[in-house]
Amino acid sequence: MEKGKIAEKFLKSLENPQDTMNIMLDRIDSQTLLVINDYANLISKVKNRTSLEENDIISCSIIIGYLLKGHLDRYDLDQNFHR
Repeated sequence: MEKGKIAEKFLKSLENPQDTMNIMLDRIDSQTLLVINDYANLISKVKNRTSLEENDIISCSIIIGYLLKGHLDRYDLDQNFHR
């Protein structure tokens, strides 16, 4: 299965709030969840002061989350190799 279809299937599974909560709690530590929540609050405060459409803000937020995941994965790898 190609990555696009795998991504679509995964995002479709997130339509179930309980599945989403289970995945979040399984894959993200509580400290990171708090940082993400704080960032979301910041975005919600400035969204009316930007010319971006709501879907653009959401897309950017998802991309930033993806980049954050990669950054944290790299940090974890670096910490494991330099112990």
